[in-house]
Amino acid sequence: MAKFLAMLEIDGGEARPVPISTTYLSSDRTVLIIDEDAGSMYLFIGRDVGLIARRMAERVTQSIKTYGFKYGNMIVGKNCHNLVIIDEKETGTSFRETYQDLINKIELWETVGKSLVDLEKDKPKIVKKIEHPIEPVQPPKVEEKEERKIEEIKPVEQYVNAKIGSTILRLLDKFPEVFIGKISRNGNTVIRLEGPQGFLGEIIISDNGKVEIKPSKEFEAELEEMIKEVAKKNIDYFT
Repeated sequence: MAKFLAMLEIDGGEARPVPISTTYLSSDRTVLIIDEDAGSMYLFIGRDVGLIARRMAERVTQSIKTYGFKYGNMIVGKNCHNLVIIDEKETGTSFRETYQDLINKIELWETVGKSLVDLEKDKPKIVKKIEHPIEPVQPPKVEEKEERKIEEIKPVEQYVNAKIGSTILRLLDKFPEVFIGKISRNGNTVIRLEGPQGFLGEIIISDNGKVEIKPSKEFEAELEEMIKEVAKKNIDYFT
């Protein structure tokens, strides 16, 4: 039975074939390499890929690992039971060795110019191997560490919970996959809202309990209309 090597870029929750090439292993991409000869899949996650994109890529990869990827009239990768996640943020020795081995295999086949190669029929051109060292992630500056220690995230006061909670619940109705994170900025508590569509906006809570909801420009009209709906139903919390 034929065995294949394939390369897929995962973006926006979808996988699409791309030519087998090291150029796709960039810091802003998630790429899945299917190696049926080794019975393995390699999910490469660039260091600049956001949390939601990472989760979506892992979800798509698990689906391909279970059901395979339809390539024309073939199903590729269904028999690959081993999944290796290569996170570019990791700098350990095992990561570098795995990454270099993968690079060597991709470089062997990238001269063919295909997204899917038959490992038994296609013949790669032998090229000189090039080392691709991983640059270690630079630690944050001392000043940034000190600033984070000084500016701690404050708990949200009980009397503003209702306004924030009702807004977020309505937001989840409209955007089911929302990542919510709380940070501190200039003494204020900031709740950032991010979805698969991108940055949605943020809720700013000042020291005196004032709540300000700031939508992003891209979703400004949608979120402002939603906030008006929530305010009408919960007028006591918004006055």
